[in-house]
Amino acid sequence: MEKINNLLFSAKYCGIKKEAEKGRRFDVGLAVFKIPTRVSAVFTKNKIKAAPVVISKNNSRNLINAIIVNSGNANACNGEYGILDAVRVTEAVSKEIGVEKDNIFVCSTGVIGERLKAEFIESIIPELVESADESGFNDFAESIMTTDTFTKTASADILLDGKKYGIIGTSKGSGMIMPNMATMLAFIFTDIPIERRLADIMFKECVDVSFNSVTVDGDTSTNDTAAFFYPDAPQALKWPSIKQCDANYDIVKKALLYVCMELAKMIAVDGEGATKLIKITVENAYTEEGAKKTALIVANSPLFKTMITGEDLNLGRIMAAIGRSPVRMRPDKIDVYIGDKIVVENSVISGELSETEERALLSPVEIDLKIDLNCGKSSRTVLTCNLTKEYIDINASYRS
Repeated sequence: MEKINNLLFSAKYCGIKKEAEKGRRFDVGLAVFKIPTRVSAVFTKNKIKAAPVVISKNNSRNLINAIIVNSGNANACNGEYGILDAVRVTEAVSKEIGVEKDNIFVCSTGVIGERLKAEFIESIIPELVESADESGFNDFAESIMTTDTFTKTASADILLDGKKYGIIGTSKGSGMIMPNMATMLAFIFTDIPIERRLADIMFKECVDVSFNSVTVDGDTSTNDTAAFFYPDAPQALKWPSIKQCDANYDIVKKALLYVCMELAKMIAVDGEGATKLIKITVENAYTEEGAKKTALIVANSPLFKTMITGEDLNLGRIMAAIGRSPVRMRPDKIDVYIGDKIVVENSVISGELSETEERALLSPVEIDLKIDLNCGKSSRTVLTCNLTKEYIDINASYRS
């Protein structure tokens, strides 16, 4: 599915990205809602927030008529000029479609610390509005890319009370990826009418186990935003009927979680320079939070990530990372599996594998690592990727 009723998309190149990047075709995208829409959003927890985050966080309390987003410039760390430029962009969109500026959701992604050329976006807005249509979703998805190597989209169909609905989503993110969001944007849309209270609960739960369980390099950014847009369902218009802990709620949440997880997985797969996707599951921890912290300690270890790249099964790196986790555990009872193969038992590293067998465990492009703490009943999964020389090349010259 690439279409949602009452939703139009477009994308253009306005010159924010360098001319060499014009091959990407687009650096500004627009989504227009034919009917006012509610949004449930999660923003970066970084204390230094980009201007569009400040504006959108405030505007998210209102009905939303449109989204304007640019790539190539984060509009962050620009002081009062950042706010002025973000407002200037929302005003330009609001005037063109005939709504208030407080009903516009604005996002930016790209280089931090360079002033946004708001006039470039302003000049292209009439064309964006004029060309917006129901088939422009993939162009919109392309417009938000920075170092991404492919567009990230996912969708799900839902049948509620005999009527068909859909959820579609797109995200961007490749480097500076770490839970509490990341240098990522995610936009998810549905035509299912939902009460805001329920949508907030549902979306935060889905974000926690998807976007907030992905790490590429342990860095968080100033612009991170994940937003879920849906028709508002006032008390008098509950159709379809969706109540917390009923069958319809579970159906919608399952579909929303699927879309979030697919987008999160694509972010991990597309980590800057990455060649392998790694799923780390910590089982039988005392608490779910403890399981997540332990998984993240391993996932963010450069020694672990480069071990995966070299396909050199140095299990001491995994055990040392587990031991750094600031959670209660029984350090002599830890089991580690790669795929179905146990490689550490009761915290003792196996010496039975040949070099060929060890390399075979790390040769797949998707690797499952399971860490069993054997001390509780809680578990958590985190997605990450390996670390390669290309990551250094990309980030050593990101502005050039």
